Amino acid sequence: MPKHIFRPLYFHVFLVLTALLFGSSCISPKKFSYFNDLPKDSAHISLPPVDWPQSVIQRDDILEIKISGKNDISAMDFNNKSGGFGNGQAVIPQYLVNKEGEIELYLVGKLKVEGLTTDQAKEKITKAVGAYLMEPVINVRITNFRLTVLGEVRSPGSYNIPHEKISILEALGMAGDITYFGMRNRIRVYRDSSGTREMGTVNLQNKNVFTSPYFYLKRNDVIYVETNTRYRQTNDAYTRVALIVGILSSVLASIVIFKK
Repeated sequence: MPKHIFRPLYFHVFLVLTALLFGSSCISPKKFSYFNDLPKDSAHISLPPVDWPQSVIQRDDILEIKISGKNDISAMDFNNKSGGFGNGQAVIPQYLVNKEGEIELYLVGKLKVEGLTTDQAKEKITKAVGAYLMEPVINVRITNFRLTVLGEVRSPGSYNIPHEKISILEALGMAGDITYFGMRNRIRVYRDSSGTREMGTVNLQNKNVFTSPYFYLKRNDVIYVETNTRYRQTNDAYTRVALIVGILSSVLASIVIFKK
């Protein structure tokens, strides 16, 4: 078969590939950037303050409570006899908040801590332990502070947080950031806090995200990044067409070589 018959076929293949590549590059970069409404020519931008929502202790929480005081031996006795773990002086007891919202301390007995912040619980425990320990110093930390990130992120899953203050930006960063197909202007935050369930929406392309009640996350929040179905379908179609064109190109090239 004459070679000139195949030249139009190669030409059409080139046109198809060019059209597909050009079409996939016509999406505005703003679709994939954050905080589009912030001025680009300013080295410093002042943002309004936002309150950090302190977590309150709930039933089934696990509290790490370290007790120290002027008398180290007495303080160690508190820690060792309260179900702690560790070796030597590194014992840091952990307490499960029971169904009544209480924990049980050595000598003190049961203390109601449900509904308190860690600072409030610290103050309450300090007063209770003060009857048995001279100048007590108490540290309280919630150890089961966990978040879940789902949807169009690179590493979806649940993440344990070693502290109580984390923003949605940090959580998405831990999950590897949003993928090409994620909708940055419509991120859902599902919140179940102390029996109250709610869902909010966060727009990362708008500076108002910094004043959103969902900017700072709470324990057990679930962040869901929605899929942009149009981008996903376009990408899938492009992949299928590119595969077909590649196969056809290989077949045509084989025919030309065979006919030589």
